[in-house]
Amino acid sequence: MILVGVDGSPASREALRWALAQAVKTGDAVEATMAWLREPEFVAAASMGVHPHADTPGHRHPARELHSIVEEVRAAVPGAPPVAEVTIVGDAGTALAQASRQADLLVVGAHGHSGLAGFLPGSVTADCLRHATCPVVVVPPGRT
Repeated sequence: MILVGVDGSPASREALRWALAQAVKTGDAVEATMAWLREPEFVAAASMGVHPHADTPGHRHPARELHSIVEEVRAAVPGAPPVAEVTIVGDAGTALAQASRQADLLVVGAHGHSGLAGFLPGSVTADCLRHATCPVVVVPPGRT
């Protein structure tokens, strides 16, 4: 199974596109995972027994966001297989490293920076490279 970290950025969309193209070639299943941290206001309110309405303006809907991204990218890859969609509350680097235990390959996007910063992985990518239990592909900007 090819595991892809998706955060909504152009880099993660490129990673998903690369993973889908790879899956077309190999026949592997694809799982797109979006990790997110709850808004502090939501956590504080929930700890007091108050549950803010989930459909308030500006409230993030990770499952809907992930589904929209997956459908958009799948439409751009001929023959793209179905994608399992997983949302996790927590730190992205930790969540992806843990999920990599069930994966054959972990794919993440590299955020495009110029100069020296372009050679340094972001914190999530660095966590994945250090802690994933499967091979990790970092898709550079503009490679798909």
